[in-house]
Amino acid sequence: MGQTNEIKVLLVEDDEDDYIIFKDILREIKINTYSLTWVNSYKKAYEQVQKNEHDIYFFDYLLGAKTGLDLLQECVKAGVNPPIIILTGLGNQQTDLKAMQLGAVDYLVKDDINVEKLERSIRYSIEQNKMLKRLKSSETKFRSIFENSHDVIYLSDKDGNFIDINESAERLFGYSRGEMLTMNIAGLFENKRECEKLNEQIYQKGHYSGFEVILLDKIGNKKYCTLTANKQRTDENKKVYYQGIIHDMTIRKKAERDSIAAEKLAIAGKIARTLAHEVRNPLTNINLSVEQLEEYIAGENHKPYFEIIKRNSKRINDLITELIENSKPAALNEALISIQTILQNTIELAKDRAELKNIKILTDFSLLNEKIIADEASLTIAFLNILINAIEAVRENTGVIKISTGSTDNKCYIAIEDNGYGIEEIYRTKIFEPYFTNKYNGMGLGLAASQSIINIHKGTIDFETELNKGTKFFVGLNKY
Repeated sequence: MGQTNEIKVLLVEDDEDDYIIFKDILREIKINTYSLTWVNSYKKAYEQVQKNEHDIYFFDYLLGAKTGLDLLQECVKAGVNPPIIILTGLGNQQTDLKAMQLGAVDYLVKDDINVEKLERSIRYSIEQNKMLKRLKSSETKFRSIFENSHDVIYLSDKDGNFIDINESAERLFGYSRGEMLTMNIAGLFENKRECEKLNEQIYQKGHYSGFEVILLDKIGNKKYCTLTANKQRTDENKKVYYQGIIHDMTIRKKAERDSIAAEKLAIAGKIARTLAHEVRNPLTNINLSVEQLEEYIAGENHKPYFEIIKRNSKRINDLITELIENSKPAALNEALISIQTILQNTIELAKDRAELKNIKILTDFSLLNEKIIADEASLTIAFLNILINAIEAVRENTGVIKISTGSTDNKCYIAIEDNGYGIEEIYRTKIFEPYFTNKYNGMGLGLAASQSIINIHKGTIDFETELNKGTKFFVGLNKY
């Protein structure tokens, strides 16, 4: 652009008389000074336009074989920024409308041009052009924020159908942008009632901030998110739409759960070691006393009692050893192994228990040769604990357990699903806690150990359950 006291004008006019009239009118304008460049052909005009050296352009409608509208279109294609005004000898509403649609800022009839009208047209056109540039710059800036945001940003209509959504949605949910634009936001909610609650709040208050919700990705994995949304209304037709931001907290939630689990396991280990010290000392004295008594008290009549004492002492000692072993962090002996091999070995170890209850174990291994870096022995224990729980949860003769696998680009997933009793709601937040159990003679260390092993492998474990329908455990592990 030129300086504020000089405006550079390009006039494209093939009639020299019209050029002289235009120059004289322009010279009479006193508000600014004007530097006028005149070209009289389409070709020369296009060359000048390419230089982009002027503040405003005036194109005559008739330019020989081509028109000012053709030149206008060329300017738009070339990305020329200055405002363009079309000049014509006769007023024509259709031409006027077409010029505006193509990007002209004004349309002037030559016979009607005077000093006041030309000055106003130039001033308004340049100001309007400045405003449009500011709007375009603002739009570009906010579009960049929209596209590059790590959070999912979306627009939807009042019914929840997506109108626009950024690329972060592909990363979080696994759907392509095209797929998302055919969906309704309710399709992402694990609990549809939560979606209804969100819509009610936005309808009543116009916004909702920090709504914690579980959303599902394309393959059904849970995403722990916060959702902020507000109601917007367009100026043009007063149409209502919703703008929302979805912030993924899954990694943070997992880190919090892992930290809590590690703290509980550390506390459990401390308790176990204290218990071992406090119990094993008197237990050693009991065993020594029994050995001494056996020497002094002979006879078959007393032998069964000594055997009961020794057997139960050994049982106490074994329980203490098991407590200590389960509360210690596992030392991994990692190797490249097949996830299918681990699962088949796990099933083989649990086969006798399943056959005793006459239950079926069905498999659907889509990951035939998928490899992971893991400790085979400890990971087998982790899956075995989950599988044994499933066997104990199903009914004799009618129990069915399904073990399936799946994958994404960098994760493999294992699901162990049963048709058992399910887990009561009051127990669901406690099942991974050490020493929590509702089983007779259970120690409550199986699932706690499984979670610890999977966490050490930098994996994930979760579950969903429904009373009298069953429970499904999901394990996610990093691919090799």
